[in-house]
Amino acid sequence: MIRFLPTFLVLALISTSLAAAERPNFIYILADDAGWGDFGCYGQQKIRTPNVDKLAAAGMRFTDFYCGNAVCAPSRCALLTGLHSGHGAVRDNREIAGKEGQQPLPPDTVTSAQLLKKAGYATGLIGKWGLGMPEDHSAPSDFGFDDYYGYLCQRVAHTYYPPYLWRNGVKEILAGNPQVSPWDLKGPISPAGKTWSHTLVADESLRWVRAHKDGPFFLHLAFTIPHLSQQVPEDVLAEYRGAFPETPYDGSKHYAAQATPHAAYAAMITRMDRDIGRLLDLLRELKLEENTVVFFASDNGAMDKICGLDVPFFKSNGPFRGGKQELYEGGIRSPFVVRWPGHIKAGTVSDHAGAFWDVPATLCELAGAPAPVGDGLSFAPALLGHAQARHPFLYWEYHSAGGTQAVRLSGKEGWKGVRHDIKKNAASPIELYSLLADEGEKHDVAADHPDVVGRVREIMAKEHTASLVAPWNFPPIGE
Repeated sequence: MIRFLPTFLVLALISTSLAAAERPNFIYILADDAGWGDFGCYGQQKIRTPNVDKLAAAGMRFTDFYCGNAVCAPSRCALLTGLHSGHGAVRDNREIAGKEGQQPLPPDTVTSAQLLKKAGYATGLIGKWGLGMPEDHSAPSDFGFDDYYGYLCQRVAHTYYPPYLWRNGVKEILAGNPQVSPWDLKGPISPAGKTWSHTLVADESLRWVRAHKDGPFFLHLAFTIPHLSQQVPEDVLAEYRGAFPETPYDGSKHYAAQATPHAAYAAMITRMDRDIGRLLDLLRELKLEENTVVFFASDNGAMDKICGLDVPFFKSNGPFRGGKQELYEGGIRSPFVVRWPGHIKAGTVSDHAGAFWDVPATLCELAGAPAPVGDGLSFAPALLGHAQARHPFLYWEYHSAGGTQAVRLSGKEGWKGVRHDIKKNAASPIELYSLLADEGEKHDVAADHPDVVGRVREIMAKEHTASLVAPWNFPPIGE
């Protein structure tokens, strides 16, 4: 049973429990397009993920935690800013024609990295950014990260053999990889090269932690696995070669050809899991294990039918409907695991319904830093075994494919409202599902619960605010 305590008492309990400890380090590991069901601790049976499973066994596994959105950029914006997609500046994957990079963050954006840096933390981002470029004054260093290494542009991250990666504003050329411009490439991506980017990213994360072992530090480790293309070195692929039936992907639609897409997908996730294990081993070696909070999540759900991907085969999105680019549960329900030995009870499972925009508030709470202004609600009480306040609702909006909104209400029924085609029809109907009775969102019960639909409609009208960046403005919601 969930018990509710006054906020001041919850904060006092947290402060007391942390008083004897040093400020913790934070490592936030983010997979790219991995589904809720892609990991053993969430029911996966074909792909081996022993280290993520150990992370869950040693900490807390959330069953009802959500991504910031159903695609990369707005999800990452919510994660870093604490603003849901009705308030955040980035609400879709918006490309910039003719150049590398996506829509930049506004200069007045405040991120968790800035808040932690101000509190004395070393901050690093390794992996994928996708929120602007140095010439736009929207690189990680513009928003609180002392160091960054990896991909700045999401389109370049379509290939694991890029011509270069970025290090603190400088391109580092990767000799032996195709020296083309992936952001302007019209044909298929070359299937191979000499230097696989994931290895560089994983190795850099170890070096960065060693360099900052005296802490406190915040590392945002944003892997590109298992995002497209499915380019896998033979030593990685070997673990699953021949394990599954295969339908080759010919690379005819931009992404790299892959003869064994099932094996490639599984191998990529298992290799990421192995490198997570290397990082956890390093924390143990450096005696940082008990003073480091490790988070693991994915930026959105898995995608089906493109580049040989096969969500039904692996049950990548678990029992949920939809996937990436959809606001049904399969697109936004995230695997979410947190470990902090000595503070988070091992083997705990939580049904707390939180979302990426809660992460900055939680980090600041645990670090003893001032709380950020935004939509977030710290889930530090849940992590530490205390009574946890709940959101009255969670809200998302997605602007491609005609525009979609979704609302999850608090309460035992788990009411979830979704509506589509908003840009064409301001009065588009609201679908209603009870996630308690219908986690697969198969049965629309809107006609039976007009009062609940009315609440959802009010939230959708209120939480969507006008964006400074056209065309991301929905018409006023119809009656």
